[in-house]
Amino acid sequence: MRELPFILMLSIFIIACSEQTEIGTRNAHQDYLINSTDSVKIFVREFQDPLSDTLFPYPLLLVHGGGPGVIASFDVDVPNGSFAKLLAAKGIKVYMMNIRGWEASTLPEYDENDSILVIGNHKEAYDDIKSVVDFIKEKDHVDKISLFGWATGGHWAGYFASRNSADLAHFISLNSLYGTDAPWELKQFFWQEEDTTKFKKGGLFRTSDRQGLVSKWMETIPVSDKNEWRDSLVMEGYRNTAVSFGKDTTKMTVPGGYREESFYMSQGRKYWTARDIYAPSLIIRTELDFWSRPEDLKAFDEDLPPTIERRIIEIPGTHYVFLDRLEKGKGELVDEMVEFLEKE
Repeated sequence: MRELPFILMLSIFIIACSEQTEIGTRNAHQDYLINSTDSVKIFVREFQDPLSDTLFPYPLLLVHGGGPGVIASFDVDVPNGSFAKLLAAKGIKVYMMNIRGWEASTLPEYDENDSILVIGNHKEAYDDIKSVVDFIKEKDHVDKISLFGWATGGHWAGYFASRNSADLAHFISLNSLYGTDAPWELKQFFWQEEDTTKFKKGGLFRTSDRQGLVSKWMETIPVSDKNEWRDSLVMEGYRNTAVSFGKDTTKMTVPGGYREESFYMSQGRKYWTARDIYAPSLIIRTELDFWSRPEDLKAFDEDLPPTIERRIIEIPGTHYVFLDRLEKGKGELVDEMVEFLEKE
């Protein structure tokens, strides 16, 4: 394998696997561990459908949110469970990555007695995304990539886009908070009782058991028979994958710092501004989302530079639209992304 002058690859392992996608084609993937800052190793998975030509000039990088990592979110190993393979079958070269501390990506050594420590903050995520973007650019001989972030991943990717628009052909955000002051139903779980404008410091990590991973998803599906909306096999694969990393496989454990940043973003704090994004931007919210708010779409649209191509839309679906059935919003999400990514 050719040496990469800008990225030191600590370990590369190729997994030769072929699996069914939703539409009957077969996909191979390759997995990598690459260096980020602080001696962190970042997990990256690459997809390219061997039966489809790559029809898009730029590869697409998927970034997970604050809950489960990219394998649980975008590549569940059950029929109809892989959003990444569905996109690859459209002719897109797809990569996905885990921010440090998620799934197979490692964490640095922290001083956990530091009272202001925020593990999994946007600056750490920036370093990890930049390492992967540089790796992809060098590996694929491209000057730009397209970047997609879901929920907190949209916050992280937005921060990267605001600093590195020249590296991006497209920026796509799905169900992400943006720094604008508006009602947020989750705020009550994070505020201090004595001062509801301040975040209540707790554990440095978020933990969730198998039921907790799907409770909000099930709650927001607006029909009594949840199988009409999502495949139970996909749901089981999602939560089984999410808890399969780490020593305790009865629960998911991930860095919890994103909760503090999200709390303050919901009150209007801007860790970055869309005014600094000069890449074509597709900002999407699903109608049944519990994380983002309609006001986030409006604020994003107002802040993006007026000359920048943008599409700001709401589509059907839940927060986990990429795991829902095609006719419940996932198909529309894919169509919107494909149409946007076709534009150079």
